[in-house]
Amino acid sequence: MKRAVRKRSHPKPLNDPLAEILGRDNLALLSATARLRRHWPAIVGTMMATRTEPVSLEQQPNKGLLLLVAVDHPIMAQQIRFLEREIRRACQQRLGIVGLRWIRTRMQPQAGMKSPRPSHVRGARVPWRIKRGIASELACVKDKRLRRAMFAARIAQYTNNPDSKEPA
Repeated sequence: MKRAVRKRSHPKPLNDPLAEILGRDNLALLSATARLRRHWPAIVGTMMATRTEPVSLEQQPNKGLLLLVAVDHPIMAQQIRFLEREIRRACQQRLGIVGLRWIRTRMQPQAGMKSPRPSHVRGARVPWRIKRGIASELACVKDKRLRRAMFAARIAQYTNNPDSKEPA
């Protein structure tokens, strides 16, 4: 007895079924919000992106879009208001979001897009003779905490650029 072989199905785009459920306009706003979240650090800068995040794009009754941005501090809200024109321009040029008229902020304690942790890149190993040379150079520094900080900084310098001048 031969087993029935099922025909292979082909992948189908999700846009049409999702548009039926959510409505074309809502789906367009959700996908624009997703694009905006992906490109937010490039639009406002990495420092501001860690303290702010776009929450939603909403169609307003008077034919314009409202961008709601969560911020973790009032100063960040002020900065968003200050950069409003540049943010709108970047949204239109980079992402094709047209009709963005208003940008509003709301306080949210943990706001900010957390960047993915970079994989730990290990620099070059520092040879013992280099460490000893750095330690002997810094021996004249009396403050122990300062000496340790200077030593750590010099080791980090060497690790990031092993071709740099070696200590005597």
